[in-house]
Amino acid sequence: MDDLQPIFASNYDVIAYMEAGFIGYWGEWHSSYYGLDSNNEDRKAILFKLLSVLPSERMVALRYPNHKMAIFDQENPLTPNEAFNGTNRGRTGATNDCFLASIDDWGTYSDTDRGIIEQEKTFLNLDNRYVVQGGETCNPSSFDDCPNALNELERMRWSALNYKPGDATEIIEDWETQGCLEEIKRRLGYRFRLVKSVTPTRVTPARTFSIQLEIINEGWASPYNPRPLEIILRHRVTRREYHLPIDEDPRMWMPGSTQVINAVTRTPDTIETGTYDVFLNLPDPAPQLYNHPDYSIRLANQNLWEASTGYNSLLTSLVVN
Repeated sequence: MDDLQPIFASNYDVIAYMEAGFIGYWGEWHSSYYGLDSNNEDRKAILFKLLSVLPSERMVALRYPNHKMAIFDQENPLTPNEAFNGTNRGRTGATNDCFLASIDDWGTYSDTDRGIIEQEKTFLNLDNRYVVQGGETCNPSSFDDCPNALNELERMRWSALNYKPGDATEIIEDWETQGCLEEIKRRLGYRFRLVKSVTPTRVTPARTFSIQLEIINEGWASPYNPRPLEIILRHRVTRREYHLPIDEDPRMWMPGSTQVINAVTRTPDTIETGTYDVFLNLPDPAPQLYNHPDYSIRLANQNLWEASTGYNSLLTSLVVN
């Protein structure tokens, strides 16, 4: 694992998260020839080593929810105060390698008893507010119909699902036939839509001003990696831009919730006078990707996205004088 550390460090900006691996068949933490899957101390040592070599901005996902409970000796899910605090527990998410393949997703849950399954699903529902949930499908079953799939994806706050067009599993083909695949594609992870924005019409240099934003998350999850928020002012004549950071954490914008953001910011002392277009920007914080539009968050609204910059237009202007 130490050999991987420099590779992770050089490429963390394009790593979404890491599935734990290293134990058992396919790295799925079962059927270990050396018995590592059945020894909690071995599991803990491997997880903690992975977390130590992976940059602190990224998470590791475990195959089984009861493994996370055992490793951290904690059956309660993460609380808001523990969210994104950089601890090993706060950086450990979930991956399900056989979603809806059986009553217990082929052993994802520790028992076929419905009561135990319900307890572990409740844990994931709450824990996954602040960590990633990903995975894949395998064989079809009586549990994989669209209504149940949509319910489970929403409840467990899924962010990522393996899918290769033209080489999909039978379950995903079933979802396409039944008509829910497009909704799944649309709602995996976060889906931010701007409901309303209120901006001033005139401001002066070196003065504070406020912008109100109302944003709803129509996805099934929140961002799990750091993501800044900023207002961009761009001069209509000179095209000079001013980036004004907003003290908000989009990782806390829960699915189904609407955020009313009263952003107070300040015009620079040396800002040029004139008319400015106003944009909302959610760029990747990594320096090498900050100006790369493909890595910026695009709001779900029509006609706001500026593809050349990755900015979201607020369709308004303000005058600096």
